[in-house]
This record gives sequence, C-alpha cells and structure tokens, in this order.
Amino acid sequence: MFTFLLDLITEKGRGIHAYSAAAKAAFERALTEPEHAAAFYFLATSAENFVDLHERQPLSSEALERNFNAFQADIQALEKVAQDSPEKRLSVLNTMVKTRIAQSR
Repeated sequence: MFTFLLDLITEKGRGIHAYSAAAKAAFERALTEPEHAAAFYFLATSAENFVDLHERQPLSSEALERNFNAFQADIQALEKVAQDSPEKRLSVLNTMVKTRIAQSR
C-alpha cells in the first residue's frame, strides 16, 4: 500500500527530486484513500520536509542513505498495520511522529 513510494524514490535516484515526487504522490493518495489519509499525509510531509531542509545544499550519500532508511522503516511499519483497526494504525502513526520529533531536537 505504501511501498510504491519507496519504488518511486528509488526509480528517481533517491535524491531531492525523488522525495519531492514522493511527497506529491503521497498527497494525491491521501485524497483517494481517506482511511489511510493520515499515514499518507505523514509520509508526504516527511518527504517534503527533507526536500525543504536540503534543497540547494550539498548532501552526502550517507545522509541520503540515512534518510532513505528512516523513510523505509516508517513505510514498513505502516505497511504492517495497514489492514489493522484504525486504533492500531493511529497508535503506530503516533509513535512514528513522536520518534521523528525526538530525533529532530
């Protein structure tokens, strides 16, 4: 359900433009899959934030790899609970958001 975003990022070379494309795709999917809109919104804004932070700046391959791995972990966690109850999906999403906030401090 969410892994198409990883495929898109990989196809586009895992760079800034790839994350921009993933953000747009996730925003679009949020509109067509309302039961997963919060998860798609989170992924879209995560990708968009990465673009905003690193656009027009040199970026090491290590930083790109770290971000891809974090994005991949988020997608895998959401994928695992995609068919679970809304409460379980929200719990996982809340945990992911708290983790991202803690990492950014």
